[in-house]
Amino acid sequence: MKLQYLGTAAAEGIPGVFCECETCKKALALGGRHIRTRSQAVIDDALLIDLPADTYLHYLQHRFPLYAIKQCLITHSHADHLYPLELEMIKKGYSHLSDYSPLHIYSDVDGYNQLNQVVRYYNIDEVKMHLIKLNKPFAVGDYTVTALRAAHGRASSPVVYIIEKDGKSIFYSNDTSEYPEESWAYLRTIKKPLDLISLDCTEANGNADYEGHLTLSRCVKLRDELIRTGVADAHTKFILNHFSHNGKNVSYDEFVALAAQFDFEVSYDGMIVEV
Repeated sequence: MKLQYLGTAAAEGIPGVFCECETCKKALALGGRHIRTRSQAVIDDALLIDLPADTYLHYLQHRFPLYAIKQCLITHSHADHLYPLELEMIKKGYSHLSDYSPLHIYSDVDGYNQLNQVVRYYNIDEVKMHLIKLNKPFAVGDYTVTALRAAHGRASSPVVYIIEKDGKSIFYSNDTSEYPEESWAYLRTIKKPLDLISLDCTEANGNADYEGHLTLSRCVKLRDELIRTGVADAHTKFILNHFSHNGKNVSYDEFVALAAQFDFEVSYDGMIVEV
């Protein structure tokens, strides 16, 4: 499987949309991998993860075949991950497609309700909504997907996803701190270590201890626990993702050096990883 990170920032982006902090000034000056847009990813150019307002920008920047994608997973309903109004543009007349088979979108309850409201109001026949069940594998096109509860506040019904195909596996674990027990209970049942685990590291090298996001030091402890329980092993690729300008030492070149000391890779917009 091929995972491409389309956007790798938290809600504000880096540089922040209304910010003049030193981190944002540095990102603007240096450009390249220091620039981070709102979080989104795509697997095999076929399975989209999240639908933020930056989706159109990602399409322009990375040229993935957005018009042909028929499957989308939503992690949660926060605005930097879900912008339902964009879906009006998939309707006939706004778009001209050779294949109008529906875009299937999978979400837990809060995202589902937001999306369904837009789909019904604008009569978008080109979208089909699916309400997911947690801790139970389900088919999404050619993939087997399992949604687990994330620790990110229940109001947005956040989830993380294990995505499997052809014996390979990716754990896309954004916008969560240490998992709730209900999710650990499922993770402990995994028989084969996962191939790639993408971890939230919003606060970078900081000392934040709140629920919802992680720091580098907490990612180290979480990785150790994932290995101890058999979810991961020495072959598992660990990548840190989803960064805020509020994080300490969060500038790309600075943080890559820090993360490398603990054998983590660091995501950047456009990064492609294969397992």
